[in-house]
Amino acid sequence: MKVKINKFFGLLVAFSLLLLPDVNAQEAITKLRVVSEMANVRLQPDIGSVIIHQVAQGTSLESIGKEGEWYLVKIQIEEEQEALGYVHESTVIVTERPPPVKVETPVKKEEVTEPEKKEEEPQIQPIPETLPERPPFESRLELWFLGGGNYVVGGDLNNGAQGFVDFYRDYHSIEEEFDAKPVHLSYLYGGEFSIPIGSNFYLGLGVDFYRGKRESILELQESPAIEIRTYPKIQATPIRLFISYYPVRSFYIKTGIEYYFAKCQYYYRYEVDTAWQVSEGTAKTQGSGILGAIGIDLEMTPWMSFTVEATGRIAKISGFKGNDSSRDSDLNENNTSGTLYFYKAKGNADEPYPLLFIRTREPVEDILISDPRRAIIDFSGVSLKAGFKLRF
Repeated sequence: MKVKINKFFGLLVAFSLLLLPDVNAQEAITKLRVVSEMANVRLQPDIGSVIIHQVAQGTSLESIGKEGEWYLVKIQIEEEQEALGYVHESTVIVTERPPPVKVETPVKKEEVTEPEKKEEEPQIQPIPETLPERPPFESRLELWFLGGGNYVVGGDLNNGAQGFVDFYRDYHSIEEEFDAKPVHLSYLYGGEFSIPIGSNFYLGLGVDFYRGKRESILELQESPAIEIRTYPKIQATPIRLFISYYPVRSFYIKTGIEYYFAKCQYYYRYEVDTAWQVSEGTAKTQGSGILGAIGIDLEMTPWMSFTVEATGRIAKISGFKGNDSSRDSDLNENNTSGTLYFYKAKGNADEPYPLLFIRTREPVEDILISDPRRAIIDFSGVSLKAGFKLRF
């Protein structure tokens, strides 16, 4: 593709030719070929000099000299009109060099070997004249701050709340269906740091904190008035060790193991007219799980990125120990320390009701209780987080 030169550039080229050194017609000519998509021919051997012509890829040129990194070439601007200009060595390759200049001192044949000739004629690798794309960030310490939402399964904690409601609903022959609201959603925030351990791989340590709760109330304004209330709560602080991998610059995948400092609470209230009874318990334990995550890392500055990450967890934890406090409207109170158990209690319905309580020892299986075991709180779930990553 040719670019026509207006009158101003024509005068400029003509004036510049007067300033160029006299070129001997017998001067050795180096033949070139354009390898870039479009080579700029400039007035002076300088990247800031004005462009007087453009030459398409594959075009052959003849150079009559070289100044630094610039070849002085002949170009044909219009029919029967030639000019001299400069092209950068990164946009062309040498296809034919001038014959070597003969010297008076003869050189022995054995002194000029084939390998030496190859060293004297190195291949010039094409380098784009345009500015290169900014290289990826250097591997270094990374510090993350993330926050968002979390979903957990809940397991026996939610099943126990539903069983408590169903037990008293059937006890009073309440036909109205009622689902105790399970605790699933919670807020989440945390942070982590990681260090490079290889090409595109990082080793990191992180911690999260999340807590969720959900209250359900079944009220019947009948005679007698009945109220059934549940209020399960869940809390965890998982510490994780992970490896992340960047297949491309702005996307990563992550896998690792987690160690949980877990806590759960239950609250049951049953009230008939003015009589009521309450049971509430808090239990804690520690356990392990695994995680997998994918994320998008959008670089804002060389030292900071905006990150969005989706994480999946598997963590079913048991062995909760804690205290239960039971009291009623007759001022009776009972405090129990022990283990969190899950079992099924028989009532008016054909199917037994799942219940969750802290007891000093495991409930004994009899005609009223079946399938007693240690409660399993399921912290498995997914989370979506967003935040900022700092690089040092």
